[in-house]
Order: sequence, then structure tokens, then C-alpha cells
Amino acid sequence: MASKAAFLLAVATVAAACAVSSAQTKFGKLVVTGVVPCNTGTLIDVATSPAFPDANVELRCGGNVVAGARTSSNGSFAMEADMTNALAALVGGCELVVDTPLVKCDGKLPAAGALVSYLQGPLARLLSGVFQLAPAGFSFQMS
Repeated sequence: MASKAAFLLAVATVAAACAVSSAQTKFGKLVVTGVVPCNTGTLIDVATSPAFPDANVELRCGGNVVAGARTSSNGSFAMEADMTNALAALVGGCELVVDTPLVKCDGKLPAAGALVSYLQGPLARLLSGVFQLAPAGFSFQMS
């Protein structure tokens, strides 16, 4: 009887693992796109600020780097991560961090500090296979 219970437990575990794997495959991936401003302040307006070219942008979830990108000459970036990180992003557990010193894009700006932004995006996109998020607004933080 004990071996039958162990067998059923093993079958249930494999079925659950397959269901989770299937759900992750079905949902797809997390894509984060945006523009990094070369400025200080809170909720910096990218439309009125110069762009920050050649900056490193990291997606950090729970303090861990899960994806990264480098901005283009116009300050834009795009990165992808797996769906597990999208769930963390939904509950506010992820943020975008630009540790590249602002002095690299403007010699008058601070050499220390980082730009940080939470993420935003429509939940409806989750069902399309690609969950798209964007910066909610970068803010400068002294380190």
C-alpha cells in the first residue's frame, strides 16, 4: 500500500511539473523597452530630457539581475526575460537600474548615483504570449 501511495505521489508531482512548464511556455516572455534620460530629478520626462546613449540598463527582481541591455545612440533599449520574472514585475518586485554614471552623458551631472524606475504595462498583453512593460519613470538616486 505504501508503494502505491508513493507511486501516486510521484505521478502527481510529474503532472504538476508538466503543468507549470506548459503554463510558462504558453505565456511566453517578458519584454521591457524604453528610453533612458540623461538628467537628474524625480520621474524624469524623457520627452524634455536629452537621451542617455551607451548606458547599461539592468532589470533587477528581488535584488538579482535577471536581464540587461545597453542603450542605443538615442537612449532606447530593449531586453527580454522569462515569464517567471514577469510575475515578480506584476507585484512590484522588479525595477530598472542604470548604474552608468550620469557624468558620461553630461559632464555637469553627478559622477555617483543611479537612475531607477519601476515598471508599468497593460495586463491584457499577458495573454498574447509577450508581456510588454516599460519604465514608469526614471528617478535619480544618490548612492
